[in-house]
Amino acid sequence: MKLLVNLIQILVIGVIIYPIFYIWETEHIDNFCREIKPGMTDVRLMEVADEYHLKLSGLEEGYVEKGHWLAEVRAKSTFSDYRCAISGIANKVANARIIDEE
Repeated sequence: MKLLVNLIQILVIGVIIYPIFYIWETEHIDNFCREIKPGMTDVRLMEVADEYHLKLSGLEEGYVEKGHWLAEVRAKSTFSDYRCAISGIANKVANARIIDEE
């Protein structure tokens, strides 16, 4: 019985904390995405991601040689697909935008 009460307490705490974490994380990603400007170099993009302590995926080895590349920062807390999608050409950023798919 005590285990059941503890599980319910943990569930209630999670339900209370999750919305706060969700709002904090999405605002954090929004601020990062607003800072990304067209013409920014890929090196500066990685520096900005490090400053925000975000994991930038899609910039694997050899992406510059391919010409066109896509990178993104995904929210970990959401059940939706909230992310900042960044596209680039060669070693320059072309576009950065927020995508929120449910």
